Amino acid sequence: MNRLTALPLFGFFTVLAALYVTGSLDGVPFADRAVGFLLGLFAVFAIVAGYSFGRGYRGDEE
Repeated sequence: MNRLTALPLFGFFTVLAALYVTGSLDGVPFADRAVGFLLGLFAVFAIVAGYSFGRGYRGDEE
């Protein structure tokens, strides 16, 4: 995953998670399901980004 894509994406999901945890989205229709789904996607993206960043720093060991 490209850093120019990952960093803004992680920033967006961090703000979304903060809104969700503080209860700012209460009363918004379908917010619980939508935010839960997006945070699940965030977890997957975090795993993929961590793996690809780790491979980039590892060098030519293969």
